[in-house]
Order: sequence, then C-alpha cells, then structure tokens
Amino acid sequence: MATIDSMNRDTTRLSDGPDWTFELLETYLAEVDRVAKLYRLDTYPHQIEVITSEQMMDAYSSVGMPINYPHWSFGKKFIETEQAYKHGQQGLAYEIVINSNPCIAYLMEENTITMQALVMAHACYGHNSFFKNNYLFRSWTDASSIIDYLIFARKYITECEERYGVDEVEKLLDSCHALMNYGVDRYKRPQKISLQEEKARQKSREEYLQSQVNMLWRTLPKREEEKAIESARRYPPNRRRTCCTLWRRTPRCSNRGSARSCASCVKSASISTRRNRPR
Repeated sequence: MATIDSMNRDTTRLSDGPDWTFELLETYLAEVDRVAKLYRLDTYPHQIEVITSEQMMDAYSSVGMPINYPHWSFGKKFIETEQAYKHGQQGLAYEIVINSNPCIAYLMEENTITMQALVMAHACYGHNSFFKNNYLFRSWTDASSIIDYLIFARKYITECEERYGVDEVEKLLDSCHALMNYGVDRYKRPQKISLQEEKARQKSREEYLQSQVNMLWRTLPKREEEKAIESARRYPPNRRRTCCTLWRRTPRCSNRGSARSCASCVKSASISTRRNRPR
C-alpha cells in the first residue's frame, strides 16, 4: 500500500545533467530531505558549500578543519597534494563533511549533478545522522562548540607567539605534530609474516575448505574399480599363515588326535567318495 507521502509527491523526473545549477541542487536537496524524513533520520541542520579543487586541496592540508592555526606543515601538505593531483597521481574526495552543529559539507564544483545528489545524501544526511546519534560522540564532543573551539585555539596560539616568540611555539607545535599520528587507542597493524608462514596459512586454509566438503564425497556412489580394491583388501595378505592358524585352532581329531591328521582324514574321505561315485 502506498504511503501518503509517496502519493502526494511530485512525479516529475529530475534532470540528470551532467551540468548542475544551484536551483537544481535545491530541488535535489528537497527530494533527499523528503526521503530522509520518510526514514526518520535525526540530523543537525546542515550547511552546504561548493568549493573548487584548490580549496579542496587546502581542506586536505588542514585535516578538513575550516579554521586552523598557522603551521608550516599545512603548507607542505598542500604542495604535496597539489603536485600529486596535477600529475594524476592522486584524486580528490568528492566531499568533506565536518561533524559540527550545523553540519558543514563541502561539495566539489567539478562534480556532476548525479554526484552532487549522492554527496548531499551521503554527507548531509548519512554522516550527519550518525554523528548526532552516536553515543560516544555525544558523550565526549559538543557539536555546537567545535567551530568556537577552533577559533579559540587559533587565537590562543597567536597570543603565545606574541608572548614567548614564534620559534618557541613552533618547536612545541613540531613536537605535537610528530606525535599526532600516535596515540594510546591507535590501532596497531600486525607485523608482516614471512613466506613460510604465509604458505603454512594457505595450506591450513585449503585443508579447512576441503574438510567442509569431505562429507559430500562420501555420498557419491563408488566406482567398480574402487569396489574391487576394497573387496581385495578384505582377504588377508598371507593365506598360508592363516591356514596354519586355522589348523592350530581346529579341535583335536577323535580318530588320530591332531589337527593335521584330521585334515588328512577329510582328504582321504573325499578321495574314497570320488571312487565310489557312479559314472
């Protein structure tokens, strides 16, 4: 049964570009917002900004923060990203989203309208809803004060440079940036294993996969050759030893008192029976 919202919505097909305009972005955003409300996504208010590729590289260099303190490492990162992008060695993200209140989403102006619609749905509603409803994020972060804290950090570092000197502050920031990628809760990647260990793991995986299908092979009908081999294995390999064992375990003959004599009695009886048989 169709919902009321789906019955009342405009069925006019949206343009798929590839070119886009701000009016078309607003139309797509309204449709994405309608679907988000249909699925009851709880989000912060969002702020969409369309930026150039150079501005996207600038956001790369500043770790995605819209406001940051001055440091030489940001310029170095910008030059590295710019050179790699111009030589085709690196691509740029289609969007960057900041988990603040309001949620800030940066869209590349080089994107097509289809990509812009995907980015708005993904960043402005997907990431936004996750940030707002994540338990740890709500427990340790105040989304409404993130931008204010960035402004405070930049102002504080500027005051420290005026009080203690640029060189002293730069030394401290260099030490902090050197430790930026290390932390107590950082995921520790496992060490690379040797070739022998990799082969052993591969063999173990193959044996495990084979063990999953061993029961299936038992259900297949056996071939005639396999049946013949199996029936041949039923007979003991040394028949002479088996006959001697049988003679030793045979009860004593009542006529002559030994197992060998009993066998000779049977043999003589069979010969006499043949002679007396009528022709």
